[in-house]
Amino acid sequence: MSADLDAGHPSTSRYGAQRVQREAIAVAIGSAINAVLGVAFWAFSARFVAPDELGVMTAVLSVITAVGSVIAAGVGDAYTAILPAVGRDRPAVFRRGLRLTTVLSTVAGIVSGLVVITSLSEVRGDYAVAAVVVVGIIAWSAYGLQSATLIAIGRANWTPPSNIAHGVAKIVVLPVLCATIAWQSVPLAVVIASAGMVVVLRPSIRRLIDTGDGLPTSGTISAGQAMVEFHRVVSRTTALSGLNLGVLALTPFLVTLFAGPEDGARFALVFAIVSTLDFIGASMAVSLAVHASAEPASAGAMAKRLMARAGVVTVLGSVGAAAVVPTALHVLNPAYDRGTTLAVVVVLCAGSIIRLPYLMWAALRQSERRLRAPLVLSGATAILLFAMMPACCAALGAVGAAWVVLAHQAVLTAGAGIVFGRKYFGESARGREALSRGSSRKKEKR
Repeated sequence: MSADLDAGHPSTSRYGAQRVQREAIAVAIGSAINAVLGVAFWAFSARFVAPDELGVMTAVLSVITAVGSVIAAGVGDAYTAILPAVGRDRPAVFRRGLRLTTVLSTVAGIVSGLVVITSLSEVRGDYAVAAVVVVGIIAWSAYGLQSATLIAIGRANWTPPSNIAHGVAKIVVLPVLCATIAWQSVPLAVVIASAGMVVVLRPSIRRLIDTGDGLPTSGTISAGQAMVEFHRVVSRTTALSGLNLGVLALTPFLVTLFAGPEDGARFALVFAIVSTLDFIGASMAVSLAVHASAEPASAGAMAKRLMARAGVVTVLGSVGAAAVVPTALHVLNPAYDRGTTLAVVVVLCAGSIIRLPYLMWAALRQSERRLRAPLVLSGATAILLFAMMPACCAALGAVGAAWVVLAHQAVLTAGAGIVFGRKYFGESARGREALSRGSSRKKEKR
């Protein structure tokens, strides 16, 4: 991957309604690759690690990915809202985000490591596990921020090869760890692969931003305004990702805590596979935020097209997951019976489908840097999830946890649609399209 591949294109070609289609396809391909390799990774995990041990490992990994993803999404979403609009001052914003990510991930890693070894009885007092959590959060947040940066600078076509390298690295490292140290093999494999991708790609990304290759040199906001906006947006996007993405990513830990390691392992395996469907819609939403920020007149039309495409892919993926995952897990390890696993798969897939309208609406709000409404809605649904999880896990185990996640997703979308969505996808979208058509007619007359 080289900047030379993109040379020769006009700077304005990196953003806009025409570019968003290509970017969304690249993101969808990257998500599909991630899904396939993720299934392979978790298949290895189910085959080589006993359910009671895997439940503990997935609980540790869920804390790493939950906290790391919150930090990466918080800064990364601010990148998608600011970098397309800032012009020549892009490097200063980029470096500010890197420094902020490093500080946040280090502090959050230390706190999270201590929480894990005090709340989870199976690893209580194990400071080596705490160290894995600290290093893991730093590596995962850096890797997640890297993916968001690529999309924010119009290089979504880099995400498929990046996902391939990351997925293959996890699959190669996991059996080696299982055969050698046989300790926290699953989280360690993810941490090693993530850190490796950061080391390989960060210099190239830094060079692209410093040289401005193929990126607009003029911005719609000044340098001073960009920094003010960046800090304001980071605080809100971090809070939003924590209440939304972070809460969901933490659910395997909660299931292990409230239902035991075996139910935690079953839920974590299915959740990890089904989450790849969620990433398709979420990644397309990130692309929407980037291009809607650069070309707001076309935001509503872009959102509708991307939601339709994401819906088709998610529904097809859900059907495939329901058909394959229960039998595959049972073959890999008979401890995972088909009936219970199928119930978890179906309920979680339904949640992924229901979540799509909320993701697109939240991306549109992000592109405008107006996040108060998503914050309120996400806060309310986070409280709902934490309130329901202990009782539902105790009564129904992994299946109960899946129903809690579905309820969380349904309330998010219902809230966005009933309270806020009509305004955005109705009058505002028509106004933007009319504005876009009027602009096109003026250009034709000229």
